[in-house]
Amino acid sequence: MKKFEIHMHSTFSDGEFSPTKLVDIAKGNGVSALCLTDHDTFEGIQEFLSAAKAEQIFAFPGIEITVRYRGFNLHLLAYFESAESLSDELSHEVMKMASKREKRMRELINLVNKVIPEKFRGTIDYENVRRAAEGVLARPHLAKEMVRLGIVPNTRDAFDRYLVEYNVERENLEMESACKLIRECKGIPVLAHPGERSYSLYNPKKGRTYEDVPEMIEELKSFGLLGMECVYPYHERIGKVEYYKDLSRKFGLIITGSRDFHGSATYQSEHLLGATKMSAEFLDQFKEVWAN
Repeated sequence: MKKFEIHMHSTFSDGEFSPTKLVDIAKGNGVSALCLTDHDTFEGIQEFLSAAKAEQIFAFPGIEITVRYRGFNLHLLAYFESAESLSDELSHEVMKMASKREKRMRELINLVNKVIPEKFRGTIDYENVRRAAEGVLARPHLAKEMVRLGIVPNTRDAFDRYLVEYNVERENLEMESACKLIRECKGIPVLAHPGERSYSLYNPKKGRTYEDVPEMIEELKSFGLLGMECVYPYHERIGKVEYYKDLSRKFGLIITGSRDFHGSATYQSEHLLGATKMSAEFLDQFKEVWAN
């Protein structure tokens, strides 16, 4: 079975490795198809595509964006045939997302500075967090700065104690608008990890049960959604891979999967890049969409 990794993050968002290093790891792992999907940025794409071309690995550009749907947030993956297919309108919207991330980070730092132990209050500086990021700002960059300052022993503790409870919401693009922008570039909108805890269609605490999921997927398809990330580590742990595959088949969506590779930021070792077990059928389906 061929190996793929079509959902991974570099240092241009919240990943551990540069785009070039990700390609190097993929080559060592025998991965035959790759996509870089950094959060809310295309900044690492050219480096990624050049590195993949040099290693003769089939690669294509992508992105993961946070979208708003029915008042809650979801993650939406988008896959494109080439960098040239990205429209000016989409690129402009992505730049606006990065700006919103910076505003959100300033607000989050101000909030966290008020709730950490008194001797550390005021020590977290925006510019120091900014320097830790090569591209868009994300909470892992703040978590690393908190470790450096001695506020927490590790990044997981930063999230557990502060960055989940005191998170700051930002204004996100509506799902329908995001799908429209992606489809205008012949891109493929794919719902990322629909059962994952933080960005899930299913959330009984918020009144969203499994009985509600099919109706939501039907609506998302009407917006232009073309695929769903079914094979995913959390789905595997809770035994829901087949559930999401069945829903994808029911609504005619492309079935995808990934490790959502970040590296040490999410406690993943390098051998996991490309370790998802899935059919190569999705790639033929992607190419068919791009050709039409």
